[in-house]
Amino acid sequence: MNPPPIAPDEPLRRLRTLALVLLGIGVAARVVRYATGAALWGDEAMLGLNVVSRDYAGLTEPLDRSQIAPVGFLWAVRAAVEAFGRSEWAVRLPAFLAAVGALLAFWAAARRAVPPVAGVLAVGMLAVARWPVSMASTLKPYSGDLFWAAVLVSLAVRWRHDPRRVWPLAALAAAVPVALLMSYPVVFVAGAVAVYLLPAVWRADDARPRAWYAAYSTLMLLAFAGVHRHAASHAADPRAVELNRYMKEYWAGGFPPGDLVKAAVWFLEAHTGRMMALPIGDQNGGSSLTFLLFVGGAWVCWKTGRRGLLVLCLGPMALNLVAAAVGAYPYGACARLSQPLVPGVCLLVGVGAAGVVERAGALAARRLAAAVLVLAGFGLGQIAFDLIRPEHGTGTEAWTRGVLAEVGRGAEPADTIVVSNAATGDASFEWYAAKSGAVPLDEFRHDASPPSGRVWFVALGRNEIPPAEEARLAAALGPEWVTLTREEHRRPPDRDGVSLTIAVRCFVRVGSLSERP
Repeated sequence: MNPPPIAPDEPLRRLRTLALVLLGIGVAARVVRYATGAALWGDEAMLGLNVVSRDYAGLTEPLDRSQIAPVGFLWAVRAAVEAFGRSEWAVRLPAFLAAVGALLAFWAAARRAVPPVAGVLAVGMLAVARWPVSMASTLKPYSGDLFWAAVLVSLAVRWRHDPRRVWPLAALAAAVPVALLMSYPVVFVAGAVAVYLLPAVWRADDARPRAWYAAYSTLMLLAFAGVHRHAASHAADPRAVELNRYMKEYWAGGFPPGDLVKAAVWFLEAHTGRMMALPIGDQNGGSSLTFLLFVGGAWVCWKTGRRGLLVLCLGPMALNLVAAAVGAYPYGACARLSQPLVPGVCLLVGVGAAGVVERAGALAARRLAAAVLVLAGFGLGQIAFDLIRPEHGTGTEAWTRGVLAEVGRGAEPADTIVVSNAATGDASFEWYAAKSGAVPLDEFRHDASPPSGRVWFVALGRNEIPPAEEARLAAALGPEWVTLTREEHRRPPDRDGVSLTIAVRCFVRVGSLSERP
């Protein structure tokens, strides 16, 4: 049965229109964010370098550069690179498609899981939420985490909405092994879905729902066991050992402390921090309003007997919390890692916000319109900001990309570009250097393949380029090569007074100088 609307006087057609408007703004925000083609920042570049340097089999091994990602996601990025090249749009295509798909799948879930006003507010919140929008253009699996969580929730709600149709259960059974291959933390949602469905499956007179539910549960457990076994098989690998140590230190804030009082404080900070940053928020209590609406929504569900919805929304959080308690996966440390929890959070926040609207009585329609306008304004503001400042947050990376592109445009087909970033180890510099066909200094072999044209040397350093790097190349080339041009590109100093510098040198053979016009 359809749950009754919270605001009975509000025409359903108008509510659907409001939801579709917010949905359209959300899709537009993701398209604009993706279309800007902002430069890859450090973590993206490190993951991308793993993808382009390995084949499909190699991507099943532990990754370098302190990176971790599900094999299915890595394969999807690798396929995009093979099909469309190494542009920013190609490597981010899987994340973009997942971000848009997650929004559509969540709309399908919200319109059945909660009353209409709550559904409008829940969809609007996800549509314009800062982190889900930004993840649409990020070479990371976080959008995939949200997508598969939304898909599982949507299919589960659809069957509960109309148990006569068994195809949603069949789709769940088919989707869950793929979901666990594409996303590690979606197992929290898969487990909660199993608990959410169990009472209805148990009461079903038809044997088909039980069969498909058994298939779903079996495939979920087998897929989880396979992923866990694959990870365990790499446990002794030095890269995996170092990565595990690094992750435990980096995400230390996502694991509850042993002291009871400190654990209580940690729990409160986690739920009023970035995990609840919907549509916006931050740590240190910056998401307190969202948390209060979330608690209010949970209370409304409890009072009105929607216990199943509570299981569906709170179950993933409970399983994630257990994983954090045993040190397996952080909880609430960052909005990015909490993306599988977002569908449940949005649903309960939507119910809580709808309760606030309902209490306004005759002013309910105005209060709803005001809430929708705020959400729409926030989404349109993000679109405008991304259009005005497409490289926001990636200024250094954009500068690096621009310098390397300028060198590439000045080089002739016979020229060789040699790069060095030994002084910084900057992954974005390495990514764009490799994309331009540059040769790392450590791999440059002058004797084996003498350059037929000029040799460009591009080096990245902090404040200045170590003279030893340029000297190494000069020694490798030999005395018949001289420096033709010298350029320095500098970034303004940061708060610590460190200024990144890119040195560009052009070497030519002595005899070729007279041949040039």
